Amino acid sequence: MDLKGKTALITGANRGLGLAMSEKLAEAGATVIMASRDLKKGEEAAKTLKNKGFNVVAMQCDVEKLEDIENLHKEASKQFDKIDILINNAGINTEGGDIKIENIDLALFEKIMNINLRGSLAMCKHFISLVKKSDSGRIINFSSGLGELTPGRMGPFPSYSISKTAVNMLTKFLAAELKDANVIVASVDPGWVKTDMGGPDAMLEISEGIDTPIWLATADASEIKSGFFYKERKIIDW
Repeated sequence: MDLKGKTALITGANRGLGLAMSEKLAEAGATVIMASRDLKKGEEAAKTLKNKGFNVVAMQCDVEKLEDIENLHKEASKQFDKIDILINNAGINTEGGDIKIENIDLALFEKIMNINLRGSLAMCKHFISLVKKSDSGRIINFSSGLGELTPGRMGPFPSYSISKTAVNMLTKFLAAELKDANVIVASVDPGWVKTDMGGPDAMLEISEGIDTPIWLATADASEIKSGFFYKERKIIDW
């Protein structure tokens, strides 16, 4: 894939899947805006990629804070006239595996929803106008198999699961709104990946976890249906 002249914006880009996707897209020639909650860590990650000859820029953004997202938009708009690829990767799951609705911590529920759902929604809200300026825009929202409604419950973590189910609905809404624009919107389940969140017992390596989101971000528009939920490069049930 040749992404020369393309600009990508990735949240949660200083480590894990976000860092790996930043490197993959930059390696293909894209300029990558690496948005991170901790600017120092983001700059360190960006320096590593710059030392490899890649065109990346670190910017600060804690997606839990709406002001940060607004500031990120202002800064990115000053430097770039369009965004070709927006990947809403940042997310958390700090809930215990024994949590049920009857003993759920509502403060933690709100925090998880604000980061996983509201953060993605606010990123879309502010950056849609820049993505529309691309001749082949992509918005990739990170979801999870735990957010699926069709199969039986795949595991615990009610707050995380509910947030990711809502991300899937955000994807459907946005795809419908942008049906007449040159923008594809998709949700992705990267699988259970060996990251700080997934833990060492996860089934997939980071390189495997980024395969589908990178494909969604770069494949020809004829290969992808906007408004759908993908895993392993295939549409899966909501």
